[in-house]
Amino acid sequence: MFYACHSATIGKNMNMWYVDSACSNHMTSHESLLVNIDKNVKSRVKMGTGDLVQSTGEGTLVIEMQGVTRYIKEVMIVPGLDENLLSVGQMVEHGYWLVFGDNVVDIYRDRQMHDLITSVPMKGNRCLPLSLEYVKPSMANKVTVEKSSWLWHKRYGHLNYTSLMLLQDKEMVQGLPRLQATKHVCSGCATGKGHREPFDKEKVWRAS
Repeated sequence: MFYACHSATIGKNMNMWYVDSACSNHMTSHESLLVNIDKNVKSRVKMGTGDLVQSTGEGTLVIEMQGVTRYIKEVMIVPGLDENLLSVGQMVEHGYWLVFGDNVVDIYRDRQMHDLITSVPMKGNRCLPLSLEYVKPSMANKVTVEKSSWLWHKRYGHLNYTSLMLLQDKEMVQGLPRLQATKHVCSGCATGKGHREPFDKEKVWRAS
């Protein structure tokens, strides 16, 4: 992993993230901002000074943009890092489209560039700072767990949640995350379990 740091005059701000083409991964030193933290994922990060720093894990950043909850995954936790960094390479790898020009970078969610997520103007020191609005950790954990439960329900052929919990409690599946029953109604399950009532042939009145 590589991280190039240019000393900036902008004050420290936990909400500020820099769109950076020089780092190979999203990085932050603030573990409290992340959910679903995996301490087993560790890498050595080469700083701009040449020093090697050991990361302590990675997690998911849950933010809200234009009323939409978005998940920035695989954010590395690097102790001592001065700035929060968004890797251009990792965003492209995860399907985002970035257009640079006219002192701004536009970030799109689709190839057709119809879904503009945000525009990040370049500041005087040639940095691209983006202020993010975080979803509260408790709410983020709940949303993430429900989303994960929904995903595993479909992956196991629409298996009921009682059986999914059994797989988890008995540790029958390696890597199965923490799950909980969700209030969402699965349209596929509802359709599959539905049935049509028979017509009563003994009715006195019949349509002509």
